Amino acid sequence: MNRPHLLYFTVEGISCALPLADTRQVVGMVALQPETGGRRGVAGTMNLHGRIVPVYSIRRLLGLPERPPLSTDVLIIAHPGKDCVALWVDGVRGVRMSAKPLLPGDTPPLPGVLVAEDETVLIHDLPAFLAADESGQFPHLPGGVEAGEKESADDPGRAGGILTSRAQAIARPNEEPRETRFSEILTFRLEGREYAIETQYIREVFIIREITPVPGTPAFIAGICAVRGEIISVVDLRTLFAIPKHGLTDLNRVIVLTNGTITFGILADYITDIGTRPTDRFAPIVPGTTPIKQRYLLGTADGSTIVLDAGAILADPVMVVDENGN
Repeated sequence: MNRPHLLYFTVEGISCALPLADTRQVVGMVALQPETGGRRGVAGTMNLHGRIVPVYSIRRLLGLPERPPLSTDVLIIAHPGKDCVALWVDGVRGVRMSAKPLLPGDTPPLPGVLVAEDETVLIHDLPAFLAADESGQFPHLPGGVEAGEKESADDPGRAGGILTSRAQAIARPNEEPRETRFSEILTFRLEGREYAIETQYIREVFIIREITPVPGTPAFIAGICAVRGEIISVVDLRTLFAIPKHGLTDLNRVIVLTNGTITFGILADYITDIGTRPTDRFAPIVPGTTPIKQRYLLGTADGSTIVLDAGAILADPVMVVDENGN
């Protein structure tokens, strides 16, 4: 059975996930407008490029303590069926393939929800979850809130200005031609710069705990690591592409790439975004702006994000490293 890619996020310290196919974009939290319909779980509305979209508070739907929006919160733009909604969560952790097919148990804790073995709350049926009866029973969920509510580091005045500015920016009309082809990309930061890769080549993203160096391998191989019993090579793009290094960085995320024939991970400082972009709007790379060779590039998105050609990287013979390091 098919194992879908999942977008992982957190709410009050609880790990949650929903099928990546249900999502379209992740944006920063914005100032919300009041919602007058009285729909359960709706914290307000937002103007998304001229379209009024309800914003559901996931913490409210899970029966968790409520709090004001923070500038560090995010909104997951999702399409349950034909509708468009925004899901207010604390933060996005990344994308990875589900370990098993999503099959609801006999007694799901909430409509449209199941709890995985690692206690992740999986929203496998978003329409059912959002449409659940207000009088339904919402039991205690795994993880719990032991340390109290997340403390806000935001200055209220500054946070309000940031949220209002974002709301104004995202309300502007989005003039996309009807026949535009879109690509779903995951954006990450490396050495202070934004890079992106099409999600069709991404199997999962995880936080690396330990990398084991392997003597005799090419310099761009940082080492190997175990991913649920599978040993994969971990590539340092800085070395592979001769990207200048600027001191210490986090480099604690591994983005696992695969084309069905070869699989390896690439190091990243952290994940910054996931969403769709019009493929024909990728701008050409200006010569001299990056040391990465043109054959590994698709262009730039959002003005400065360098979109890597993961298909070309995976197909490059140099990436095939045997057990002898050749």
